[in-house]
Amino acid sequence: MDRRRFIAFAGGVALASMLPRTAAADAPGWRAVFARLSPALRAVLDDPDRQVQLIWLRPQRLRGGGVRMQSLAHGLERRRWFSPASVSKLPMALLMAERLSEHGLGADAAVRLHAPPMSGEWPDDEPLGESFARGVNRTFAVSDNAPYNRWYEALGADAIHARLAALGHRDVRLLSRLGSADAEANRRSVGAALLDAHGATVASTPAMHAAPRRFPFGEARIGSGWMNDAGEVLPGPRDVSRSNFMPLADSLAMLQAFVLPESVPARRRWRIDDPLRERLLAALGLRPRDSIDPPYDEAAYPDGHARWFFVGDGRQRYPDGLRVLGKTGMAWGWLSEVAHVRDADSGAEFMLAASIHCNADGIYNDDRYDYDDVGLPFLAEIARAVLAVERDARTG
Repeated sequence: MDRRRFIAFAGGVALASMLPRTAAADAPGWRAVFARLSPALRAVLDDPDRQVQLIWLRPQRLRGGGVRMQSLAHGLERRRWFSPASVSKLPMALLMAERLSEHGLGADAAVRLHAPPMSGEWPDDEPLGESFARGVNRTFAVSDNAPYNRWYEALGADAIHARLAALGHRDVRLLSRLGSADAEANRRSVGAALLDAHGATVASTPAMHAAPRRFPFGEARIGSGWMNDAGEVLPGPRDVSRSNFMPLADSLAMLQAFVLPESVPARRRWRIDDPLRERLLAALGLRPRDSIDPPYDEAAYPDGHARWFFVGDGRQRYPDGLRVLGKTGMAWGWLSEVAHVRDADSGAEFMLAASIHCNADGIYNDDRYDYDDVGLPFLAEIARAVLAVERDARTG
């Protein structure tokens, strides 16, 4: 699948509780990071049209086994809509893993739909059933959309939002299948069966009709025009109030609660059995060349195919010793990524989230975005700069 098409259009708690001990953007840590950026990318930080949001978490491991997090944020706008795109696959995978754990099932269990989805991306050769293990490989190695849509059908939007609210993510909206702009069809899910490794049905959910939901902060409109399927630009802003939405702080908090559960209160931790958790952790760092089922040719799927911190969109591999667990999103001109990073050489450990807007002309759905010139180089360079500062802190 072409990289430009692999992410279809994805069409609370107080911030202080999500980001404890937040430091100002001009704090020494940020100054050291921004000083390492090229002049062109430093200018991006000050351009309001780029809507840059950054979060940098620095874990401090305590003797008693706990973890204290220092947080540095830049440019956060919690109430401003932006497309999370495929970052929304992270909570969907975790929610599906919770459902499997609830029934004593592992990664080899299958999720089989009762019927194809009513809308959204669903290839003609996509089977109704697939093992969770294969689905997470597809999701995190190359960001295929069908596994998300399968899990969305199996869980149902009401259960999805009830569980997210219980975890503290009341402002998150996962309202649509990927590739579907039909808000009413997105409220209806066909249901699914959960099968054990031997193919026996363990649990089943019926077709469901979810309650209507919208963007939590009122009206959400973007842009000065929208290109329809006929190639015509419809003037005026686009209403995205019934499209997926996740504040960047929530996306990173979800990852933090999974990767570093000891750093959050018990009520915010994912309820996933240990063997399944270990399988998911492996998937979160899966590069296309590492996947066995399905296999991916590195020539077509380089390390930067669906992950951009450090490597951007280049052909280079991740540096040896660098372990990056997380998820990216690309849609409508927004790029975002959330990640947990460990550097074996220096011992550095941190979490990083970034979002940038790459649609200079304000026309959406026209596939004319400056990802290559601005967005991807920015994500790669900001991650390299943070890593360099963390390494200096270890040796300094």
